[in-house]
Amino acid sequence: MRGRRGPTWSVFINAPPEKVYAYLADVSRHGEWGSEADAMVISAETPGEPSVGKTYKAEGTLLGKRNPSTVKITALDPPKTIEIEAEDSSSISGHVFTLVPQDGGTLLTRQIYGVKQPLLGPIFFRIFKSKIDVNFNGALNNLKNRLESGAA
Repeated sequence: MRGRRGPTWSVFINAPPEKVYAYLADVSRHGEWGSEADAMVISAETPGEPSVGKTYKAEGTLLGKRNPSTVKITALDPPKTIEIEAEDSSSISGHVFTLVPQDGGTLLTRQIYGVKQPLLGPIFFRIFKSKIDVNFNGALNNLKNRLESGAA
């Protein structure tokens, strides 16, 4: 992880880490479980399996506006860790997904950190923290529901 440590969100998923990992590593499917408010659309720039260095074009809603970005896989350690970085016109943020076997399922933790952020980025984060929590917790619950229902 290149940046500093950041906030985390967690959810227990009643599915084995290998299944959770396979779904999460396919970054082109992140829009399937992202929050409704984000309305993410994402696609791989080249075909093929997930791999370190693979990039994706993404667009989601940020502060009420569509926000294009490039997402790159920066680390894969099956079935334990997936790390991606998202770069838009003003920042680069890292996202680390850590999977831990627990009670026959998986404890999934998502952590974000800033690689490059605007000068006021930390202040905006504190101001919008409650909305970010709703967004990230909603996304993790969507992921949990998709995996546990067999939709993933």
